[in-house]
Amino acid sequence: MEPSTVWMVHKTTGRAGVRGDLILDQDRLIFRPELRAARPEILGETVFALGDIRKVVRGRGTPLLELHVTTPGIPPVVLFYFVRPPDMYSSGALNPRSAVALYLQSANIVYSEEIASWVEAIREATSARGV
Repeated sequence: MEPSTVWMVHKTTGRAGVRGDLILDQDRLIFRPELRAARPEILGETVFALGDIRKVVRGRGTPLLELHVTTPGIPPVVLFYFVRPPDMYSSGALNPRSAVALYLQSANIVYSEEIASWVEAIREATSARGV
């Protein structure tokens, strides 16, 4: 599986998340942040052992991969957006919720196959390890 550029979002990254590469290795899933996007002293490389991945879900109608993990020091739910996470609160749109929904649905059309491939690859890797 080739790496993909994503934004990792969880309760300590904030809504904007951190841009980087998602990489599936033989026994782990790795998020490697872009150096210009992250402060290395706060967020370095994030490594999820395949044994710590409890569930991987594709966000319905969105370019989003949702990971449920038991990795120490990491929130139990981690989101990976395949496009920049929208900021509904500063969008300036008349109806910001509708604008965000349209943005995510449109992006989903472009990234649908890529996200499905990631979900399948992670599921196969975790089941192959007996998880």
